[in-house]
Amino acid sequence: MVWCCNLGIDYCKKFRDVVVEIMDRILSEEKNNIDSAAKILSNSILHNGFIYVFGTGHSMSVALDLFYRAGGLVRVFPIVDISLSVLNGALKSSLLERLSGYAKALLASITIKPESTLLIISNSGKNTLPVELAIEARSMRLKSIGITSVSFSKSIPPENPLGKKLYEVVDIVIDNKVPEGDAAIEIEGLEVRVAPVSTIINSFIVQMLTIKTIEKLLEKGIKPEVWVSANIPGGIEKNKLYIEKYMSEIKPL
Repeated sequence: MVWCCNLGIDYCKKFRDVVVEIMDRILSEEKNNIDSAAKILSNSILHNGFIYVFGTGHSMSVALDLFYRAGGLVRVFPIVDISLSVLNGALKSSLLERLSGYAKALLASITIKPESTLLIISNSGKNTLPVELAIEARSMRLKSIGITSVSFSKSIPPENPLGKKLYEVVDIVIDNKVPEGDAAIEIEGLEVRVAPVSTIINSFIVQMLTIKTIEKLLEKGIKPEVWVSANIPGGIEKNKLYIEKYMSEIKPL
């Protein structure tokens, strides 16, 4: 973390400690939830379903990372809507996230395969879109998994017509332990905290889910399809086979 030195190495060590402490808590406190979620995900893949991954704003980058990364499961379908991305402006995407009915339209724009699972990432879990997506998933008989900060979500009022939080409406919830407001570090001379941890922590969780899902598939005698680094011999050729196989089914391909 040499890049931190100009800000003060003590603050950077504190940031590292915060991240490690959250990861340790997730490993110990969310073990059963991650295992249950991996069972759902492995069953989806076993029955030729997909893992649809959704997040708005910065959480969308976690969905894309899970999709594109070497070593990631191939049957991942990131739900990408540029109007919900920070590329469209954080304020605009935040306003759309509060719009009722958008979830139904978003899912209608995709041909959802049966036996699939919807993975929803939302730190606050209070806005309309994540909550309505989970409700829509249930009406479509899809399993849903939520990654959210439960303690933070409980401390704030819901901002959706249903009056619900994400952790209340998904089948499995994984608490990411992210602090209120996301930022973790107080620097002397500033009135606000800096250094958000959610992207690191959420990426950690989805990679744990990937590993556990692969383990469960192997236990069932199923060798899962995973993306291969293009930097190793044969990587591009192997990925091309996956692309040719799933291009008609995974929209971002």
